[in-house]
Amino acid sequence: MIYLINQIIMKKDYPVKLMRNIIRFVLVLFCFFQFLCEGIVCEENEYVDVHIHLDPMALQKEGFSFTKRSNNPRKSNEEKIDYKDLGKNIISIMDKMGVERAMLMPPPQVPSQQGIKYTYATCLSVIKYYPDRLLLGGGGDNLNPLIYQYGREEITQEIRAQFRKEAEKLVKAGIKVFGEMAALHLSMQEHHIFSQVDPDHPLFLLLADIAAEHNIPIDLHMEAVPEDILMPEAILKISSRNPKKLKANISGLENLLKHNRKAKIVWQHIGWDNIGFMTIERLTGLLKKHSNLYLAIRVEYRQMQMDKSGKMANRIVDDNWKIYPEWVKFMTDFSDRIVVGSDDFMGMIKQQARPKDSFKETWRIMEQLPEEIARKIGRSNAVRIYNLHDKIAGPFNYSSQFVELNTK
Repeated sequence: MIYLINQIIMKKDYPVKLMRNIIRFVLVLFCFFQFLCEGIVCEENEYVDVHIHLDPMALQKEGFSFTKRSNNPRKSNEEKIDYKDLGKNIISIMDKMGVERAMLMPPPQVPSQQGIKYTYATCLSVIKYYPDRLLLGGGGDNLNPLIYQYGREEITQEIRAQFRKEAEKLVKAGIKVFGEMAALHLSMQEHHIFSQVDPDHPLFLLLADIAAEHNIPIDLHMEAVPEDILMPEAILKISSRNPKKLKANISGLENLLKHNRKAKIVWQHIGWDNIGFMTIERLTGLLKKHSNLYLAIRVEYRQMQMDKSGKMANRIVDDNWKIYPEWVKFMTDFSDRIVVGSDDFMGMIKQQARPKDSFKETWRIMEQLPEEIARKIGRSNAVRIYNLHDKIAGPFNYSSQFVELNTK
């Protein structure tokens, strides 16, 4: 383009040579700033969020039924949902925080669960419109219920075969992570589920083997409980679904990590500690012992009332939203082992103004980190751990299997 304009200028008989030079200078300056602006646009959307969900209210408002798990969902209800619009709303929020891609997955579910729930197929219904921005996770909808359905002593070869079959369906569908899986999930509202199972349950160990075979990470939701304890009073007051006692799970997590060192376990919600044992010292010890353990940080506006001061234990930021120095050091020391998973429920347009927004509140802390550390934690680690292309090379070829999975 510059060459063509230059030729036109050369053919004109301008009386003043200075005019030619001025025009050339303006053209070069314009192109330079255009290139610079294009570079800025690329840099703005560079982060990867490894853990988000669809806002169930965005689905429920359209009449989608979640009260019963069915092998034959009512297609008439599915057709009422504008999945493309849901994805557009998610991406509009991602753009505000400089997030290029995000991992969309079902939350962890259990066999007896009632109320709102959806499957990886529902996520695919959104992702198919934006495959260059949204990535697929699955397992919370079909694998997690199977783990909770059977006790350790009940596992047979037939059950293992069934579990593997369901996991392979997800692999074929194009998942980038087995998630969200849960070893200990607290009930934060009366309608919210409580679930607990050993992290080294035989089906969790089998999932580790399958994950290692396909080089797909496991996304794990688990409160840290180093020994059997009484449930904190604050948690009991929140929901009657929570039991009075909790079983230790750290040793079980270590057994899972040791079972197959090729299986990458991403422990989610670091910084959202509802029990009080997710300390920097404990996390440091586990990371040093287990090379296949990774952490996903999360920050939210809400703080559970853990003590009389109303402070959440082991929180990453203070009341002024400044990262504590010890957390900056921790994230610097283990900058190759940490990613970002905001754990927000997204899709409704009103969410852009939501005060309790873990997506915005998590990503806003990145500006406080040194640029190199922020880039690792916010992007390059996720690209490596989840086997993503560093640059968007076109839509991912997801499977066309838009079917509900039979988890019974």
